[in-house]
Amino acid sequence: MPEPSVERQTIEERIQNIVQRTPAYQELCQLVGELLLHTLEQDRPEDLPQPQSDTSRWKQGRSLWDRGRLELDWPRRWELAIELAQVVADRPGGAETVQALAGLRADAGPQGGEGAGAFRAVLTGDGKALERAARKHGGQAPVLGLLLRLALRPALLAAAHQARQQLELEAWSFGHCPVCGSAPGLATLSGEGGQRTLYCSLCETAWPYPRLQCPFCESQEPGIFSYLKPEDEPGLQVDLCARCGQYLKTLDLRELAGPVIPPLDEAATWHLDLIARRHRQEGTPPEAEAKDPAS
Repeated sequence: MPEPSVERQTIEERIQNIVQRTPAYQELCQLVGELLLHTLEQDRPEDLPQPQSDTSRWKQGRSLWDRGRLELDWPRRWELAIELAQVVADRPGGAETVQALAGLRADAGPQGGEGAGAFRAVLTGDGKALERAARKHGGQAPVLGLLLRLALRPALLAAAHQARQQLELEAWSFGHCPVCGSAPGLATLSGEGGQRTLYCSLCETAWPYPRLQCPFCESQEPGIFSYLKPEDEPGLQVDLCARCGQYLKTLDLRELAGPVIPPLDEAATWHLDLIARRHRQEGTPPEAEAKDPAS
């Protein structure tokens, strides 16, 4: 794992790169960056409980962890989540966020197995459960989800780093994360020919994956892959699969500066989500989509 001072510098440089590329994201990136920086030095790997890993699962094409059953130090996760909420307390809607998070913490009940509370929704990607919890306590699900995810981040990154020492990621041929089983949140293209790498939306593990294969339905059927590119933003695109209807935001590192920091880069490409969702609703393929994404 990198030292906190190294990661701090990387986060600050990444924010500068994103803002230079897309100035409209300055405020959002600075906020997410501030939250990320707050999590640094909050935990050390040796102090973190390590999830149970099952290598027999991995050999069968299943992730090393069952993320729905992960047991972490829930009191510390909630403590960090409350600290992160205080960072946004003075911003518009911040007071409601603090109150909503306190409500989620109260709902978690006693510590132990029940202490995970709303963290389980983040771990399993259960957006509907998080939406229900947010409505109950008067908060916004995307904001609460971000705070909970970042509160999990130090523990998950440290545990995933240790778990990856057991794995040969080059041998993993599936679209879900080899460590925690989550779907990818981002992809990158790099090197000669545009080699594709997927980034886990939860533990941030990165692994290679074929360019012309859908990571969600794992189809390689010819002619079902296409992409959308926003105007005047070289290096950004959305890869679409006509078979399953899923999409994946992609950064071409041959045109954009790295490294990728998933929480930052996912936030700073929100307009790509809007483009992809609008396309799915309209169902009208634009001209750019007719091209093969590997061309």
